[in-house]
Amino acid sequence: MRAVLRRIGAALLAVLCTVPAAGCADEGTRAATSPGPSPVVTGPPWYDEVAPAEAALTVGVPGSPCELPVTFSLPTGWTPEAVAEEATITLGGARLRCEVDAKPAGSVGFLRVWAADGSTGDGRATLEGFLADYGRVSEIEYRRVRRGPLDLVEATFLQRSEFSGPNRQRALVADTPAGGPVLLTLGGMDTDEFEDMFPAYQLATRTFQVN
Repeated sequence: MRAVLRRIGAALLAVLCTVPAAGCADEGTRAATSPGPSPVVTGPPWYDEVAPAEAALTVGVPGSPCELPVTFSLPTGWTPEAVAEEATITLGGARLRCEVDAKPAGSVGFLRVWAADGSTGDGRATLEGFLADYGRVSEIEYRRVRRGPLDLVEATFLQRSEFSGPNRQRALVADTPAGGPVLLTLGGMDTDEFEDMFPAYQLATRTFQVN
């Protein structure tokens, strides 16, 4: 009788462990598992339904205005410029390396690339430290995403400036083998500008590659 009960118990445990919420895998196993395709979330705050803009140039490659540990594509009119080390800004241990101006393309805002030294292997912790220094940030949401072979962490949030109301912004981090964590951020004058620029962000993240 005990043998029968043990077999029944083992069968029930096997069934329960097929349900993600049952938590049968240990924390180390879950942390090491790469996420599958991210669910599509339409509208604010993720805007997953927005199609990427058409590519016109590549940033990050040798000889481009910004030579970086990563590369990505940009649409026509977006103008990248390297940030001199002596003039740079540092937030949460990440230094501003490249600033891509959207004004020549008709929008008011920037796509920025930041690089941090070393790596914790925890993209969310990197983003949390960065946003803690960003200032006046609220309604932060995080998610893990796949972009080709890359396992990335992305954040959507609102920032309130001294001159405007809540402004939707976005940040993404990749851990590069040679360059450490690299962050990509998008922010505009207001949420309307952010939405106008978002196809460029979609293009950048979908073409994002580690050198």
